[in-house]
Amino acid sequence: MRALLEMLEQRHPELYVCLCDETGAVRRHINVFINTEHMRDRAGIETPLADGDEVIFLPAVSGG
Repeated sequence: MRALLEMLEQRHPELYVCLCDETGAVRRHINVFINTEHMRDRAGIETPLADGDEVIFLPAVSGG
């Protein structure tokens, strides 16, 4: 997962700043799913990715 975020930072910095904060951590309001599992239920940003894995960045929705 870390390698994917580093690639996004290099290739799409405007997207990266929406996903990660200045420390490189995924922003609190962004949910990240790898296949069907939430990243936090695995190894977080250190979760290894395999060929064919699907990564979904999903902003949290809240309000009233």
